[in-house]
Amino acid sequence: MGGANASQRDFDVNRWLSNPALLNAGTNRYASLNYVPMFGQIRHLSAVYAAADSAQGTGGGVQYFDYGTFQETDAAGNVLGTFRASEYAATTAHSRTRGAYTVGVAVRLVGANIAEYSSYAAAVDVGGLWQHPRHDWTVALVVRNAGLVLKRFAPDADRAPLPLDVQIGTTFKPKFMPFRFSITAHHLHQPDIAYDDPALADNLDANGNPVAQRVGLADKVARHLVIGTELVLAKAFHLRVGYNHLVRQEMRLPGGSFGAGFSFGFLLKTKNLQLGYARFYQQPAGGVSYLTVSGNLGAAIRRKKS
Repeated sequence: MGGANASQRDFDVNRWLSNPALLNAGTNRYASLNYVPMFGQIRHLSAVYAAADSAQGTGGGVQYFDYGTFQETDAAGNVLGTFRASEYAATTAHSRTRGAYTVGVAVRLVGANIAEYSSYAAAVDVGGLWQHPRHDWTVALVVRNAGLVLKRFAPDADRAPLPLDVQIGTTFKPKFMPFRFSITAHHLHQPDIAYDDPALADNLDANGNPVAQRVGLADKVARHLVIGTELVLAKAFHLRVGYNHLVRQEMRLPGGSFGAGFSFGFLLKTKNLQLGYARFYQQPAGGVSYLTVSGNLGAAIRRKKS
């Protein structure tokens, strides 16, 4: 769905990681395992769980990035051995619903290891969601990754800020159409998120120096937007397409953008099991696949007791 969605409230238990206000009764006692084989040796794994009813919800999840093994050398290039790098996060969330409004808070502890160096941080997500009482329409606001670094990689290292993100989004489905549309505006706290890449310059000044292409106002606004469309073929089968203009513009090459910024996928749902697949083209050279399996643990426990 483009890599960012703060407002689509459905039966996907993974959604509350984007906005804790998306915890809802449709995800009650669902657990999900996700696997993303990324570029090179990088692997992303996550596990998510939720317990929720019509009044409140609680969720927990862990995420892990494994960057693989690297060759360690000294300043002269002599091989000293190998080292590994990884990142991880543990998140817990809670939400409460009153009428058409839901508010949620998530607390996240994150860490990173590079060889013998490590760094830790704490972050909070705060989100709210309004659900139309009669129509399939939601509006959401979420502030993500508000927090601070608890331990730096080294005492003299810079205390880099966490990737704060303020998002507003809406999801709506016209009554007589099989489509559901989502629009998410991200990084609203930072009006200008454009990067003028001098490597893309195609003009020279009077001294022969390259002149970077300037980003216009319309392009700057579009870089804040992520658009997603879901084709609801049946309650059990959804097709999804997304577009992220920031990714397309930031990752394009002088020869073109090709498929960068686009994503597509599907979700197959049975009574107690969900299977999802998505592919996101983050650069012209290729894409990344996302594999998701979710199951209703409550139903499994009931069958075992029976």
